[in-house]
Amino acid sequence: MLGRLLQVVEPDAYANVALEEALLDEAAVPTLRLWENQKSVVVGRAQVADFETDVEYCKRNCIPIVRRVTAGGTVYNGPGNLNWSYIVQREALEAMGIGAMDPGGVFQVFGGLVVSALESSGVPCTLVPPNCIETPGGKVSGMAAYLSKDRVLCHGTLLIDADLREAQALSTPRETEVPGRYPRSKPRKIANCGVRESDFVERLSRSTLEFRPGALEPREEEARKKLLGKYRRERWNLGDPFGLDDL
Repeated sequence: MLGRLLQVVEPDAYANVALEEALLDEAAVPTLRLWENQKSVVVGRAQVADFETDVEYCKRNCIPIVRRVTAGGTVYNGPGNLNWSYIVQREALEAMGIGAMDPGGVFQVFGGLVVSALESSGVPCTLVPPNCIETPGGKVSGMAAYLSKDRVLCHGTLLIDADLREAQALSTPRETEVPGRYPRSKPRKIANCGVRESDFVERLSRSTLEFRPGALEPREEEARKKLLGKYRRERWNLGDPFGLDDL
């Protein structure tokens, strides 16, 4: 089965994260997106940014904070970090022999593909349940997922040659009491995997599905444009996640 490889990079962090939701809504073929983002902090759907990163530092240094559509913890994006995203239709999963899935199963399938691509590129690593990939030096990738009625989105980061000090600082939660309804990030020791990006991209694109270079469809671009207003709003990115249903 053939899929589409997208290496589309939008002009800023808001547009890049908006495109993830647009692809979840509109992608008609199995899609592997590999993309780099500007320096930014990306928080989980149900998190409060002020609990999970240094909001004032980010404001002073013009570092965008963006809320994504998937759950999970806060991650760092920026130079030396490659993002990977799978958007796959349910019927395509069935054609691959993959039946009903829960989030843990999604991480096993797609995280396993990333692990295989890294190992075949010379990077020894392990999938650590539920959603981490680690080398002997530390965590190199974290994952999040969203399961809709007809599609699955699984995406993650990959630290290749990032500023680890800043990445750790911006993704470490504040030591403060937080109501239990807000999920907290779980800091772990992080590391760069040092993979040659071209090797990793080639191997990942020729995994269970063969992904060939493609382009955005007009309906996907239109969906991204419609979503961008939401992703640029401070209320969406920094507000209480339980009051955002009208955005």
